[in-house]
Amino acid sequence: MPSVTNTALPSETISVHHALEKVTGLLETAGTLFLDAQNTVGECTKTLTLCDEEVKSLQQLDVATQTVEAVASILRNILDNPTLDLSADMPLPALYAGVKLSEIVRILKGEPGDHVPIPAGEVDLF
Repeated sequence: MPSVTNTALPSETISVHHALEKVTGLLETAGTLFLDAQNTVGECTKTLTLCDEEVKSLQQLDVATQTVEAVASILRNILDNPTLDLSADMPLPALYAGVKLSEIVRILKGEPGDHVPIPAGEVDLF
């Protein structure tokens, strides 16, 4: 996947609230994809005998899923807290600094596009 260059003008900003909404939505989508992957792996492994090391490795998918869900919940709690002032603006380039997936940058910037699921890279399956 091509790396993303900083194409935003320095004056482009986003409110912290709006940024948190977008990031939370991305995490919720990722969590759903993780759950789908877990279900697929579960179905595929029903007929296999796995050694302890393989089971531990597969359990990491569950840990990743729960981590994404937990972070999304925390962000949702921040968004739902009426005592926090999330109306301050921040520069868009600061928001997506270090993000390598161009589709994520486009979503954060609010650019039009298909916003289709991000294709996975090469995967070595068992």
